[in-house]
Amino acid sequence: MSTQHKFTLVPVRKELTLDGVYDWHREHSTNVAAFTYPDEDNKQQFITWGELGTGIDSGVEIIHFHIPETLKGNKPASEPIVVGILSSADPLTYTTFMFAHLRLTRSMAGQPLLPFLISSQNSPLALVHLITAQKVKYLWVNNDQMKNLANEAVKHLELEQGSIPSILPFPTFMDLYVARDIFFNYTYDSMISYSMDSPALILHSSGILFPFFLDDFNGMGQINQTEIVAVHNSPLSHAMGVLAAGWAAFSGYVCAVHCPYGAKTPSDPERFLQEIENSHSTAVISVPSFVEAWAADLNSVERLKKLKAIYWGGGPLSERTGRFLIQEGVNIALIYGATEVGLIAKVAAKPHAEGCERFRFTSNLSPILLPDPKGPDTFELVLKESETHHLSAINTEINEVRAYASSDLVQQHADDPTLFRIKGRKDDQIMLITGEKTNPGPMEHIIMKNPYVKSPLIFGRGKPSSGVLIEPKFCDEAEQLGLEIFRNLLWPNINEANDYAPAHSRIFKEMILVASRSRPFLYTAKDTAPKGDYQGAVDDSTQTDIPIPVEITKSGGWSLEDTLAVTATYIRNTLLHGLRQVAPTSTVQKITSNFVYQQPTVDALFQFVANASQQKDTDIQGDLEVDRKRHLQNLVHKYTQNWPVHKPAQPPIEAESEVVLLTGSTGGLGSQILAQLVTLSSVTRIYAFNRPSKKASHQRHIKAFTDRGNLLSLLNFEKIVYIEGDTAVEGFSIEPELFHKALTIIIHNAWRVDFNLSLASFEPAIRGVRYMVDLALGPLHATPPRVMFTSRVGNVKSWSNIPPVSEGSFSDLDLISSSGYIESKWVSEQILEAAYHNTELEPVIIRVGQLSGGLNGDWNVREWFPSLVRARQVVGGAPDNEGLVSFVPVYVAAAAIIDMRISSSIFAHLVHPRPVTWRNAIGIIAGILDVPIIPFDEWLRRLEAVPRTSEALHNNPALHLLDFYHVSAPPKDMAGQEEREAMGWPATRQHRLWQTLLL
Repeated sequence: MSTQHKFTLVPVRKELTLDGVYDWHREHSTNVAAFTYPDEDNKQQFITWGELGTGIDSGVEIIHFHIPETLKGNKPASEPIVVGILSSADPLTYTTFMFAHLRLTRSMAGQPLLPFLISSQNSPLALVHLITAQKVKYLWVNNDQMKNLANEAVKHLELEQGSIPSILPFPTFMDLYVARDIFFNYTYDSMISYSMDSPALILHSSGILFPFFLDDFNGMGQINQTEIVAVHNSPLSHAMGVLAAGWAAFSGYVCAVHCPYGAKTPSDPERFLQEIENSHSTAVISVPSFVEAWAADLNSVERLKKLKAIYWGGGPLSERTGRFLIQEGVNIALIYGATEVGLIAKVAAKPHAEGCERFRFTSNLSPILLPDPKGPDTFELVLKESETHHLSAINTEINEVRAYASSDLVQQHADDPTLFRIKGRKDDQIMLITGEKTNPGPMEHIIMKNPYVKSPLIFGRGKPSSGVLIEPKFCDEAEQLGLEIFRNLLWPNINEANDYAPAHSRIFKEMILVASRSRPFLYTAKDTAPKGDYQGAVDDSTQTDIPIPVEITKSGGWSLEDTLAVTATYIRNTLLHGLRQVAPTSTVQKITSNFVYQQPTVDALFQFVANASQQKDTDIQGDLEVDRKRHLQNLVHKYTQNWPVHKPAQPPIEAESEVVLLTGSTGGLGSQILAQLVTLSSVTRIYAFNRPSKKASHQRHIKAFTDRGNLLSLLNFEKIVYIEGDTAVEGFSIEPELFHKALTIIIHNAWRVDFNLSLASFEPAIRGVRYMVDLALGPLHATPPRVMFTSRVGNVKSWSNIPPVSEGSFSDLDLISSSGYIESKWVSEQILEAAYHNTELEPVIIRVGQLSGGLNGDWNVREWFPSLVRARQVVGGAPDNEGLVSFVPVYVAAAAIIDMRISSSIFAHLVHPRPVTWRNAIGIIAGILDVPIIPFDEWLRRLEAVPRTSEALHNNPALHLLDFYHVSAPPKDMAGQEEREAMGWPATRQHRLWQTLLL
């Protein structure tokens, strides 16, 4: 639909409510666009004010269904029913359902509601406080994560014998806009009665654990923009989100938002900027953290110049960033308001020359400036109620006029008394760059309980997160212990403070700073440290003043695998060139392209080349096959000797709940397993074990979760313990006391995926399997934990004329694919099977089939299928093939693996129960990429013809997998093998079909 219909400005009256404004536009701007979003095909769709009103009607009907007290005929209570909204839903769905509540807020037909918008970032303890303080009777939640958060809060309420709210399912976009004609019969009644003296909405002012009431009219102004404004990331439970929705109703701009259905993709600065461009937005409302990220990238700055305006608010923006963007020609403007007041600053058409943080008060305000001792020309802002400005909260009086003391400190310009900028907070609240606030007082009080702490100072204004500066009570002892140990001594209290505070206020261990004895705190007469005096010093010590670069050269970073691959290719080409001079052509032709990987030592490579050069026409690969089988047998024998006898310590530690050790939790499958384990209430501890890296373990998990579309907030659960070590070393290079609780499950998922490497290269990983068995049989456990090992269905040779592989053991070495990766998995299976027969261990060997990408479609480009698709750039086509495709989404596979912890069998297959043909799947992809489907042997011939330059190897991962594609090529005759997988994986048989796999 067109967005060019006439938008009718609403007449401003003091008695006009915000939902009343929405109702006005339903009748007077019916066919004008209110929201726009991209559908699953990335086509722009619009929701008109008329359709929005219909969606609100659906929301009212859903509320009536779940909260029958709101129906007509019920006698209104003396106090409204407080209904909590704990939801991370998309902006359109959230806004629609919020306004459905607002319609019932002042209704006299039944019992009125009072909706309470609760941040999804709150901790369970904070949620308990909010539920109790506001007497929440009902609580809407929109997904498993919010439901788990609510359930954790309910557990605390049950212990405290508090009132338990009813948990209700938050509706989806489909419920509000698609299913209405089927299920709902509510008709809009524009004559609903209202009581104008009662509050309409509770907003939890972020950072403090007591909420404020927000009345509807807040003088938002009537800027008739009639433009599309991107509001994708305006926090909906925050005043900024409500302000964006209200401002649209007064000014007429169209709100551009995320797609309200389908997979939810976490937003980042680049993705948000792309969404702005795709929606044809001419302006954007954003929190400062995204603006800072855009300013650091010159390409993003160039794209921002095309916008008419960037409106930022909710937290401090670096003055340096603001000046830089202004100098670059970006029109950036401040949105300054408050939950209790509404809009405070005029939204300037252009930024002030001295900085975009400068502002003037809106014309309808009656500001009072109270001098503050923290600096010259610095005042606390107090706002008086007036005929044009109705306050949502009253906490003081000025000359017998009701007023609100904001605790915001503003600094007046020296030459222009009408010009101000925000200086900070009088009440010590810390404004983070994300737009959230941290209230340090209660957290510092908890930290002060630690016997080693003399005084804590929480900091973080203008930063992504909070930190704490500690003055030790015993400086000598703190210095002797060292920073790491001293942090560990403080951690129980820091952890308690984190439990109390919202998630955005969480203090990480790396952000615990310790004051030097040479710079002790200075104290006032009341024995308190004046925080304002130290904030600047902390900022100076935690940042460096590095100007934003004016020229950026992108680095073509090379991974270690890329570098080694190029080196191996150089060695291969050099040796083959020499062998062609001395060895028979037939011998050289039988040498596989990955022979360098198959001979991982200098001695082995020397012996291989010597044998090849001396043979005249013998089967060199046949000799290698004999050596391969001997090596497999030797490794199985080596790691199945001298099993430990399980002797539990006395008294043994009995596991009261599920405690899991998970390896490889930063990989594609491992990160999905971790994300789902966290949500299980039966799992109380997860040891996330990974190899050491230059990046901190938590940072690597953040990247893994971001890349694969998992919720980052899951990583904040205290049940996760991050461990770095080496499974190939006895004891894993970790402290023996690290496992404080007996393990019940070991999920050994970490394994390097490289089909070029030889079996010898995987021996450290094989050794790690044996050490996992030894750990499980150790004295800490009353009963050995289950060792779950992720193996591969593809251990069996491709296209062999054998029946489907059953869930059982196979020892025929002729059936094992000649790949070091697959051979190492088979050896590990043999080790675990031997442990099953010779010890008390009950392992589960999970043969995983083909997995596809994560929740957001992320798929490791080095895996064979993404590499195959990517090769179309140089090959010019997609390969045809016979057989089936049975990809399982990786998040489904993760859920199935967790379910298999109760398996009664030692073997389990994880494959898709309903495969499709290769031609169906590749046909869709070829159509999307607009490339032809060509015979597999032709596709392979073209790939082999690509020169193996360093750039080609870096950009085209399929070149590293030529041997794999050769082995996986379909045979000439497919008779009797119709059930085979397209790339040579064998058909499999499942004895038990796990419920999770019934997609």
